[in-house]
Amino acid sequence: MMRPLQKGMLIVALIGMLVAFANAQSFFDGFEPPTYAPGILTGQNSWYRPASSTDWSVYLYSGLPAWLGSLGSNPGGGQQFIAARKDTPGFFPRAQKDFNWGARTIWLVSYDVAVNFDPSVSADGLNYDNIASFSLQPATANYRYFIDLFQWVSPQVTPNDGWRMTWVVSDSGGSASIVSFDPPNPFHGLQINKWYRRFVAFRLDDSNPDARHLVKVGIRDLATGDTFSTPVGPTADFPYWYLVNRTAAIPTAFRFFVGGGTGTNEGNILAVDNVAFTAFSFGDVDMNGCVDDADLLAVLFAFGNTGAFMPEDTNGDGTVDDADLLNVLFEFGNGC
Repeated sequence: MMRPLQKGMLIVALIGMLVAFANAQSFFDGFEPPTYAPGILTGQNSWYRPASSTDWSVYLYSGLPAWLGSLGSNPGGGQQFIAARKDTPGFFPRAQKDFNWGARTIWLVSYDVAVNFDPSVSADGLNYDNIASFSLQPATANYRYFIDLFQWVSPQVTPNDGWRMTWVVSDSGGSASIVSFDPPNPFHGLQINKWYRRFVAFRLDDSNPDARHLVKVGIRDLATGDTFSTPVGPTADFPYWYLVNRTAAIPTAFRFFVGGGTGTNEGNILAVDNVAFTAFSFGDVDMNGCVDDADLLAVLFAFGNTGAFMPEDTNGDGTVDDADLLNVLFEFGNGC
């Protein structure tokens, strides 16, 4: 028979192993010193620049260069962040890092972002799509991937109309397309020079290729804390949200990119901070990778509310009710 002390030590050891395992399956990068120093991102902490690209750089929140001078403050920012501007004709800024996406079946990706536009380097002073993106890499026919895409609400008109969240995914037949929600919705008309946190959860590695698709998307205003999210996935009426090339190999990296037309069209800007890859559970209301008391309280306080894009509506049926509470209770402790 195991003695109480031995049993306690075993439990502590198992907990330590589980915590270490959970940490090994997660990723966080806040671009802070001493790991990072202001300057070119390439070469810092294993980030690299793909061929035929221009560099991203690490910047201090204090003392921004003129083209980032109107960037709003990030309430969750530390000392530093990364950013890039498309300012070189024929070349696009790309920052890439290798990552073991095969370590989990289902992932939650989140990152702080701010969008801007610099007309002073634009050939005609106009803003061109696509602004920027986050993607799984390699984004080629041999790998499964999706793209978190940033697009202008009014390209070639005015960036003051804001930007919108879109996604490059596939339909059931394997054709890639850009999808979005019809406005009005909380993913449309997002402001420039303002920090948000963007979320996307996806099932990557499953024995059934038809299960490899995005499962939830969301956005948080980092100034107000207002959060909006919704479960997604292929349906008979909308057979999209699948990963592109879903039967291909598991990707090996991820990339941030700044775009905007071709040739001499310039000026799009993306700033990024606090990149996190964690476990995902539908009971994770606040999407921090852990189903805990905060998620339970959020559902209880919102109980009975109806509407769309409510994070407490974990199953996306338009009502915060018993089903959402059970989601949190059954998944309590996941990812923590």
